[in-house]
Amino acid sequence: MEEDERMWIHMDLVVEILSRMPVKSLMKFKCLSKEFSRIIHSRNFVDSCLSCSSSRSRLLFFFRCFKTNTLVFFSAPHRSTCAIAPTRHDMIFRGGVDVSFTSPPVRGLMLCAIGHNQLFICNPATRQTLSLPQNIMLVERDNLTELLVLGYDPIFDQFKVLCIWEYPNTRPSTYLQFWVLTVGQDGNMWRKIQGMPPQLYPVTSAHTCGQGGICINGVLYFKAYSRPITTHVVSFDLKTEVFSLVKPNDHLRWESKLIDFQGKLAFISRVKMDCTVEFCILENKEEWSSKVFHLPWTQSYSKDYMNTSASVLGIHDGDIVFTPQLGELGSTWHLGLEKRTVRKVLYEIPITKPYPLAFFFANHVDTTVSL
Repeated sequence: MEEDERMWIHMDLVVEILSRMPVKSLMKFKCLSKEFSRIIHSRNFVDSCLSCSSSRSRLLFFFRCFKTNTLVFFSAPHRSTCAIAPTRHDMIFRGGVDVSFTSPPVRGLMLCAIGHNQLFICNPATRQTLSLPQNIMLVERDNLTELLVLGYDPIFDQFKVLCIWEYPNTRPSTYLQFWVLTVGQDGNMWRKIQGMPPQLYPVTSAHTCGQGGICINGVLYFKAYSRPITTHVVSFDLKTEVFSLVKPNDHLRWESKLIDFQGKLAFISRVKMDCTVEFCILENKEEWSSKVFHLPWTQSYSKDYMNTSASVLGIHDGDIVFTPQLGELGSTWHLGLEKRTVRKVLYEIPITKPYPLAFFFANHVDTTVSL
């Protein structure tokens, strides 16, 4: 073919085609040329992929496989009415598989901790990990309890980690320190910042997987308490790095799980005997509203507040996504907000290897963000 007869594809079309491909394929394409690698790792390309979150958003769940010292991740699309064969990603951490994920995924990245001294950010889709620098105050003491939350500032395109260290042996006036790390900037060093409103202490004893805090539209939200035990929600603006106290809600409990309700902060306020649950939703950072939904569970299960609250993964494409009851690791329930429909989604998880426990996250996006 003569040179002047060759087909030429506009770069915008190339980017559009690439944005529709799975991350595993993109990781292969980036090896074709420097130009492909530059496109795939560019902010515009990543933003383009993430902007299609309604169609690309996935359920992420993982297992700890102690036999092979591996974390086994599975991701699957939310939109389905039949059995799904999820995408599998195996990751090996140098410190072992006893890993705690301290907050939900943020733009495809997750913050994880191994003990007190090892913090990582990982991308399950690319199987990359980034070791975060140690905080000298954390290294010198082994009796700390901490709050660790990963967030993203969309204004300055920055990932930040908020860390709050609590020295429990200094009561009655518990000593708190507040630190922020801007990933890949400021020399990758921890910065000490001004703390939250006085007489408030972060809820750290209930650090089950992924429930330390949540990032919504550039703001971190986490629970704190005052004496006598009253639970509050504290916000942390990632741009200004300022703490604020959210308007109190009498239904908020120590064990309430904060979730992203279509871009707004929410939690389950009550579980009633008639198999309904009430959500409290923060409107405009000032007022709380409430919505009531009927659950597909049996009455004996739905009246258990702790189990019901912990089972809510979040809201996706008009559905409230619930994890199954104990023993049903291969499925999720989706409760439609508008039509009030209920559907069960099955996931084809390999049964040849016994996985003792699964941890679920909703609204995860496979991304090419490089670490």
